[in-house]
Amino acid sequence: MAKEYRRPKLFLQLGLFLGDAALQTLFAQSLPVASGLHFAISVQGQATVQRPGWTGRAPLRFGTYLQLGDLLRVEESAHIKVVCSDLTVHEVLPGIAGVPCAGTQPLLRSADGTLINPTRAGGRSPSFPVVLSPRKTQLLSAHPLLRWTPVEGASGYRIMVRGPNLLWTQDVGPVTTLHYPERAPELKAGVAYKLIVETNGHSSSNEPGLGLGFSVLSDDERKAVSREQRKVEGLGLPSGPAKFLTAHLYAANGLNSEAIELLEDASRNFQVSAVYQALGDLYVAAGLTRPAEAAYINSLSLSQTEGDQEGEMLANLALGGIYGALGNKKLACQHLETGRSLAGKVGDRRTAGRAESLLAELKD
Repeated sequence: MAKEYRRPKLFLQLGLFLGDAALQTLFAQSLPVASGLHFAISVQGQATVQRPGWTGRAPLRFGTYLQLGDLLRVEESAHIKVVCSDLTVHEVLPGIAGVPCAGTQPLLRSADGTLINPTRAGGRSPSFPVVLSPRKTQLLSAHPLLRWTPVEGASGYRIMVRGPNLLWTQDVGPVTTLHYPERAPELKAGVAYKLIVETNGHSSSNEPGLGLGFSVLSDDERKAVSREQRKVEGLGLPSGPAKFLTAHLYAANGLNSEAIELLEDASRNFQVSAVYQALGDLYVAAGLTRPAEAAYINSLSLSQTEGDQEGEMLANLALGGIYGALGNKKLACQHLETGRSLAGKVGDRRTAGRAESLLAELKD
């Protein structure tokens, strides 16, 4: 039996949105944790990919994730480059070929996430500020950017960073970002901290869930990431692809919030579906339902524009999961049905079958 392929999302946890063990099976057959990531970094001309177990093909686009066992079909006039998980770049010649990557120790890999129960925000914003970053993350910087959602009518906020033997506070005006100041108490490596934001008698602590804090990498860990980042810089990529690749590198090292910042920055001038797909995955990992929804909507729209059938399929399935969690069965079914149809078009019969089963359960 052919090994089933499942495109490796950064955190492979989309099923958690549905709040039902059966629905989580949609993404259960993922690549193993710490599996290497390879992807198309430059696509000029026509090329397609066929996954193990597929009966059809899908167009190859920037950011398409690849694994050993995929078959690439490259037309005569096309120029395709693949970045392997060891940060080497290979050109794929015209014809039919496998992924040109070795099974070396990966620097880019699917991240080791845990199931997260996102806040069910419903159709309205919560009355309390929600911490956007840093949360559920490690950090390179000991002076991170602190971000939170605005609260209607708030004239100012009290910011707190709390940890063992540390409680720093600062009152700020009607802003939603602040860098942890240089003069503030030192954030020590490996120590768990948490950002808390208060206003008008409401606190970000009202958000349910565990593990919403952050920690800072040690000097040795930061140096290791810096060495890998210099390899990315040495590839000579344009700004957008370089930020996309660096964000994957950050995520592989648990630097989720800084990876989000990079992708948000990249998206301002680099409008491709893969950037928003990666953003959605990272928001999922952070337990941020509404930002994930917005990212996947953008990914879906761009996938349609790019003619990326696989990307369109995955964005629809992700949105089906999100709307299932938010209790909107109608939208959940619409996106799952579209995802099932697209799975059929590329010949991914297993995904189509699983989507069919989940639709049947939602309609019961």
